[in-house]
Amino acid sequence: MKKEIRISCRSFFAVSAGFLLLPVLMFLVCYLKLYIGIPAAILMAGAFVFAVKDSCKGKDGKLLEKGETTIVIPLGYLIGYFIFAMVIAWFSGVGEFVVTFNDHHYRSAILNDLVNYRWPVVYDYSTQTNPEVISYFGNSSYSGAAFVYYFTYWMPAALIGKLMGVMAARIALIIWTGIGIFLTLIGMTKYIGRASFTVPFCYVCFGGLDALPNIVHEYIPYTSWNGMERWVPELAYVCNFAELTSVFHQCIPIFLAVTLILIMNNTRSVGFIGALMLAYSPWGVLGLVPVALTSVFRKEMRGKDAKAVLKDLFTVQNIVSCALMLFIFGALYLSNSSSVSDKGFILKYISNPVVCILVYIAFIAIEVLPFALILYKSEKKNALFIASVIELCLIPLYKVSFENDFCLRCSMAPRFILCVFLARFLKDLYDADKIIVARKIKRKKKDVVRMALTVLVTIVMIYPAFTMAFYIGGSTLTGESTAADGVGSFGNINNEEHLWNCTHNYMCEGYEDTFFFKYLVR
Repeated sequence: MKKEIRISCRSFFAVSAGFLLLPVLMFLVCYLKLYIGIPAAILMAGAFVFAVKDSCKGKDGKLLEKGETTIVIPLGYLIGYFIFAMVIAWFSGVGEFVVTFNDHHYRSAILNDLVNYRWPVVYDYSTQTNPEVISYFGNSSYSGAAFVYYFTYWMPAALIGKLMGVMAARIALIIWTGIGIFLTLIGMTKYIGRASFTVPFCYVCFGGLDALPNIVHEYIPYTSWNGMERWVPELAYVCNFAELTSVFHQCIPIFLAVTLILIMNNTRSVGFIGALMLAYSPWGVLGLVPVALTSVFRKEMRGKDAKAVLKDLFTVQNIVSCALMLFIFGALYLSNSSSVSDKGFILKYISNPVVCILVYIAFIAIEVLPFALILYKSEKKNALFIASVIELCLIPLYKVSFENDFCLRCSMAPRFILCVFLARFLKDLYDADKIIVARKIKRKKKDVVRMALTVLVTIVMIYPAFTMAFYIGGSTLTGESTAADGVGSFGNINNEEHLWNCTHNYMCEGYEDTFFFKYLVR
C-alpha cells in the first residue's frame, strides 16, 4: 500500500479533458444535423488532440522534464480517493438511491426523458395525465414543447440506459460522477504537492461559516431566514456538498476544469477547457472566465515576454473550441430565455439602501472574509487568490433568476479556487506541526493563535455539509422514500406544484421558430 503510483501529466490531462469532451461529442453527433454535428465533433476532437500534445510543454513551448510533469500518489491514497469518490457520488443523491433534496425531482426526470425519448427530446402535451397539468397546458397556444437545458452531463449514462434500461443509466450516472470526482482529487493532489487527507476533506466540506447566523436565528429569530445557507434575502453561496446534492451536473465539470487550469504548464489550452464548460454550466462559465484570464496573465505564465501569452491564447484548440461551443450552445440556451427573466442589481430587490449594505457586509463576512484572512499570508502574492476574492465580493451585487443562479453558480469556480488553496494550507499546517513535534521546536504565540483560529473556522465550516449528510444518512436508514418522482417526466408531470419550474427552466414552447431547432437540430 506504500507503493507510489506515477501518472504523467499528459495522461492525466488526456483522461480529464476526455471526460469533459465525451458528452459534448455525443451531443454534437446525436442531437445536431449530421452535416453539422459530425464536422463539429471532428473539429472538437482535433482541438483535443492539439491540447493533449501541448499539455506537457512549458510556457516557452518546449517539452518539460518528466519529473516536472509527473503526479506521484501512494497506492493507498489512490485507492482511498477512488472509494471516497464513488461513495460521495452515491451519497450525494446521484441516481436517487438515497434520500434526496428537491432538485432531484428534476434531475431524475432529465435522465428518464433522455433514456425514454428520441433525441432531440420533444414533448407532446397530449401525453400529460394529471388533470391540473392538462388544464394548465390547455390554455397554451402550442401543442408541445422541446426539452432545453444544460443536460449534456447525462448523455453517457442515458446512452447506456437506452441499451440496458433506466436502472442501468442510474448506476452509470453514479460511476460517471465518481470518475469526475476522482480525477479532480488527483489534480488537486498535483497542485498542493502531495497526497493528503485535506484534499477529499476540503472537496466535500468547503463552505462558509453559515453555522453562525443559524445559531443567531435559533435564539433571535428573524424573518429573512429562509434556510441553512439562505440566511440573507436574495443571496446565497453554498458549500461544496450542497452543490453535489443539487447541481452535480454543473459543479463536477467546473471543479475539474478549475483543477486543470491550476496545474496547466502553459496557456495554450485554457480556452479549450473553458469552452467545454459551456455544455455544462453557462453561469459557471461566467465565473470561470475571470479565473481563467487571471491564470493566463499571472507572473509565472508570462515569463519574460508578455506578448507570448497572447500568442499562446490564439492556438488552434482555443480558437476552434471557443467559436464552436459558443455558437452551438449559445443557440441552444437562447432558445429558452424564460428562466432569466428575473434579473437586476441587488438594490432592486433589497430596496432599502441601508439594509442592502448591511446584508451585503454580513454576507461577505460569513462567506468570504474568514478564508481570505486565513489564506492571505500564504497566498497574498498569488494573482488567482486575489482575483477569486474580488470576484466573490462582486458577484452578490447582481441577481439573475428567482433562485439567483447568478450568485449560486457563478461563484463555483472562484470558491473552488479558495477550496484548493485551503486544502494546501491545511496540508502545510499539518506538515509543519509534524516537524515541530519531531524537532521539539517552540511555536510563536501569534502562530498558535492563528492555528487555533484556523482550526475553529474549519470546524464551523463543516456545519452545512455535516447537517445535510446527517439528514440524508438518517432519513435513508429510517426508510424514508428515496424516489424523486414529483416530476417523473416533463412529458407527463406527476405533481402540478412543479409546473412553474418545468415550464420555465426545462421546456421551450415555440421551439420550431428558434435558430437552434430550425437550423441546427436534426
